[in-house]
Amino acid sequence: MRPSFAKMTIERLRFPTIDDQGTMVPDLDEPPVVVQIQRCWLEPLQSQEAEAGGTASFTGFRGTAPWGADLLSSDHVRYLGIEYEVDGEVMPVQSPTGALNELIFTLKRWKHAE
Repeated sequence: MRPSFAKMTIERLRFPTIDDQGTMVPDLDEPPVVVQIQRCWLEPLQSQEAEAGGTASFTGFRGTAPWGADLLSSDHVRYLGIEYEVDGEVMPVQSPTGALNELIFTLKRWKHAE
């Protein structure tokens, strides 16, 4: 059973894929299929700033979702109206009793200063 505080809802954005020289990649120019995933928990990551060729800031979350949620490393996630990329693999984690099985993932967003 998910912890009672896991009450956040995220929107999974899955874009159609295109062939990019033999590798299937998300086509970010096409509209995504949007699915809500409920009973998630997000914890903010420490923000970072970079100045190589211009100022940019990084924000993100470490998140958990219910076991079996349909979330892939190629997806994007929208939370509170802001779109993030899934950073790295979505990892299934089983608890010893099976009661707290979950998916763990990281979300990232870079914003360039204008």
